[in-house]
Amino acid sequence: MKDSSVSGHDLSSGEMMTSAETHIDALEETDRLGSIINIEALQSIMDDFYQLTGMVTAILDMNGKVIEATGWQDICTKFHRIHPKTAQNCTESDLYLAKHIKPGEYIDYQCKNGLWDVVTPLYIGKRHVGNIYTGQFFYDDDVVDEKRFIQQAERYGFDKDAYMDAFHRIPRYSRDEIVHLMQFLVKFASYISAVSYAKKTLEQEIHDRKQAEAALEDQKRRLDYILQGTNVGTWEWNVQTGETIFNARWAAIIGYSLEEISPTSIDTWLQFCHPDDLTESTRLLQLCFDRASEYYHYECRMRHKDGSWIWVLDRGKVATWTKEGKPEWMFGTHQDITKRKRAEEERENLQAQLTQAQKMESVGRLAGGVAHDFNNMLSVILGNTEMMLDDFDASNPVHKQFNEIHKAATRSADLTRQLLAFARKQTIAPKVIDLNEIVEGMSKMIMRLIGENILLSWTPGAGLWPVKVDPSQVDQVLANLCVNARDAINGTGKITIETNNVVFDEEYCRDHKGFMPGDFVMIAVSDNGIGIDKETLDNIFEPFFTTKDFGVGTGLGLSTVYGIVKQNSGFINVYSEVNQGTTFRIYLPRDVQNKVRAQRKEKNGATLTGSETILLVEDETAMLKMTTIMLERLGYTVLGASGPIEAFRISQSFSERIDMLLTDVVMPEMSGRELAETLLQTDPDIKCLYMSGYTANVIASHGILDEGVQFIHKPFTKQDLATKIREVLDHVQSTTQ
Repeated sequence: MKDSSVSGHDLSSGEMMTSAETHIDALEETDRLGSIINIEALQSIMDDFYQLTGMVTAILDMNGKVIEATGWQDICTKFHRIHPKTAQNCTESDLYLAKHIKPGEYIDYQCKNGLWDVVTPLYIGKRHVGNIYTGQFFYDDDVVDEKRFIQQAERYGFDKDAYMDAFHRIPRYSRDEIVHLMQFLVKFASYISAVSYAKKTLEQEIHDRKQAEAALEDQKRRLDYILQGTNVGTWEWNVQTGETIFNARWAAIIGYSLEEISPTSIDTWLQFCHPDDLTESTRLLQLCFDRASEYYHYECRMRHKDGSWIWVLDRGKVATWTKEGKPEWMFGTHQDITKRKRAEEERENLQAQLTQAQKMESVGRLAGGVAHDFNNMLSVILGNTEMMLDDFDASNPVHKQFNEIHKAATRSADLTRQLLAFARKQTIAPKVIDLNEIVEGMSKMIMRLIGENILLSWTPGAGLWPVKVDPSQVDQVLANLCVNARDAINGTGKITIETNNVVFDEEYCRDHKGFMPGDFVMIAVSDNGIGIDKETLDNIFEPFFTTKDFGVGTGLGLSTVYGIVKQNSGFINVYSEVNQGTTFRIYLPRDVQNKVRAQRKEKNGATLTGSETILLVEDETAMLKMTTIMLERLGYTVLGASGPIEAFRISQSFSERIDMLLTDVVMPEMSGRELAETLLQTDPDIKCLYMSGYTANVIASHGILDEGVQFIHKPFTKQDLATKIREVLDHVQSTTQ
């Protein structure tokens, strides 16, 4: 703690202090600082002091109780004075000062939490009744150890990001500025002492208008002295007459001497203010005049003497009002903030550039990879086939074969050009395609997108039906979904792409919002990343909605996917669990005009039913209800449970045999696997069928299920469920869906 005291002999009222010594007995009866000083008036003065200087203030009594506080830093109010240990540090520092300071002096000290504070005492006569504090700052010549504050955040369990944000907003002041500020506060403390004593001994006199006006003038003079030391200009404006008074620093900020802009009026300010800023300035001033706002606060541009425009922070307040209630005198400050504004503008420009770069990152990587790896090879293929076509007559069978090669290479080149034009609007060209072929062709480029630390698993469905869609749109959908999956994975992980044929009937679609009946080809993209919460799931397809940090995501990826799928008469289903992963399933309608429709599996056969007892465990109420109805319609006896604990309780109390456990995999109380292992200990013959919104491959990668277990993924039809249950109960060995 460093003593920076100054002599108090010329900073206080000697006559008042001497007179006060003869009335100590009367003051000894006063136990609370609040009964001596007009706290409401003092609070108003200190509020203005804070608004004009930015310095926080506080007045504490001798017991450390806060009587007045204005503008305290977030790092103190939200952290240091909340935690018991750091709050104790604050109290110890406060009480230490009460014992080591004298009237007419001040001390600056660094508290145990690392911030500088400055204090001067309040005396009434010879009685030390409290202290005026200001501070919560760093000196601009301090070497601040940021690691110390990071360690404090960790030691005391503070939110590190919020704590360090508060740390970075701690102001800095030069030692000269603090000297000026404290000279004011030392004099101000002496003034309070005199006024407080006068309140007890000469109360008609305290309210005398002449003293009040003199005190106001004295405060204005001292405040102007402080503001000059802190590089802030001041102005006073008679709103009724237009007379305006500027100090020398106000003029210097815009490059003039005070003599160069005298005589002054409101027109002086108007001629320097940027025309585009006048309307808003007038509006804010009117709010003060209407008493809708206490302070005028506006950032505007002003013309410098050299012709440039600088940014100025203007602050002001109406000080006096006419008898008719109109504003009379207004005073305020004028501060150059050009450097800060330019830094903000530069940061905004850089952020905009970064956002645009990140927005195009995926497209650029994809297009660049395609162009680099394929364009040269395609040129060789096209060139040689063209030559061979010239060498052979059209009637030669070889000519036809080379012509097919040429067509395939041309289509590949067209695809490359489409990929390079992803960022532009373009007319789509739907074609009948095999999704497996498209994904296979994209796999190398997808691996470039997701990086080497993420495993790509590709599981194509057999006998896939054709779909009619622009191949470049499929590529765009895959790129967006794989990039999102990559971003959801911290460190290493796995992305799975799967395809399959699915059929939805009317009954199923009635119970599942957004589904449509018919034959569809499904393509699923799954990850084992951080997952998506239910609230976010409701908004993920909205344009510009994103959960990524500012500048990282555009919020257009999934909305683009949604638009493409809808454009091709398909739909999307999303399944996710927080901290487990996410699966996006896209269903595109089967093309029936260009190829013969295949027979539907089991469609013409008898419905597979049973009479066994099934313990159904599902933590989603709607899913539990729907699956129960499905099973009961198939003839099964269903014991429904909304979670593993309830399921275990049911199994213990049910007196008859339970033939099968049908359970969700990811549940809050325990996993489906853990539940099955528990039940198998008492009934090793019970059959188990797992269900989940994740694909079997993703579930296996989580370590929740071993590969090859009996598994059915959501959403499933009644026919799918009936078939799978009979496979398990009848010991039919089959691969998972």
